[in-house]
Amino acid sequence: MKITIKKQLTVFTLGAMLILGGCGAGQSDSAAKTDKAAEKVTIHYSAAASLKDALSEIATDYEKTHKGETIDIDFAGSGQIRQKVVSGAPIDGVLLASKSDADQLKDKDKITNAKEVLKNDLVVVANKQDNIKKEKSLAAQLKQAKKIAIGEPKTVPAGAYAEETFASLKLENELKPNLVLANDVRQVLAYTESGNVDLGLVYRTDALISDKVSVVYTVPEKLHAPITYWTGDVKETKHAKEVEAFNKYLGTKDAEKVFDKYGFQVAN
Repeated sequence: MKITIKKQLTVFTLGAMLILGGCGAGQSDSAAKTDKAAEKVTIHYSAAASLKDALSEIATDYEKTHKGETIDIDFAGSGQIRQKVVSGAPIDGVLLASKSDADQLKDKDKITNAKEVLKNDLVVVANKQDNIKKEKSLAAQLKQAKKIAIGEPKTVPAGAYAEETFASLKLENELKPNLVLANDVRQVLAYTESGNVDLGLVYRTDALISDKVSVVYTVPEKLHAPITYWTGDVKETKHAKEVEAFNKYLGTKDAEKVFDKYGFQVAN
């Protein structure tokens, strides 16, 4: 069967279009795969202020082995974090310095996989330059101070532990006029470092990072509830797998080494 030149050109044109179309589709598929591989994930994480140094270092280490993932951490009082999660703020995961805050979020069905990961101690610190004399008892030490900084008990776990300590010593009414309330435990440390208060109640880990304060007393554990830190995956996150993986990483040997360096006790 004969094929005219016109028909031959038509067939050739159609063939070329099919070939080019196929190449274009292949290129589109390849580009889509490349775009997907280059897709980055940012995990918005909220953690207790006392964890700033340790968790920042851990997050940096984690990002090195998890390319394409960024851990964006906001540090605040655990009560403030709880309130933000309840109000629907864009938070993917949390690490709280309070079992109570973690329990409240669980009860409201806001987090899953809540787990205790760390422990800490409450200490009384003073500015080194003030040369404050150590009294014979913790109660006597607190009573001689004109200004004592603690975290706001309603939103800062360290402040709540301090308040419990005062109540156990039956000093809550006597000390109340002398209290200076802070937004988080790091602000308590700053007040003490600057000499704006005589004493501050912070975690031992906070005292360890400062060369401007000294520990006057370690508060006996029996005077307050156990100081524990809890991780949780926020249920409304769009990155459930990534958040779960990061929170699990916090329990690995690599993360534990960093926590230990900053004075945290790893929970059994």
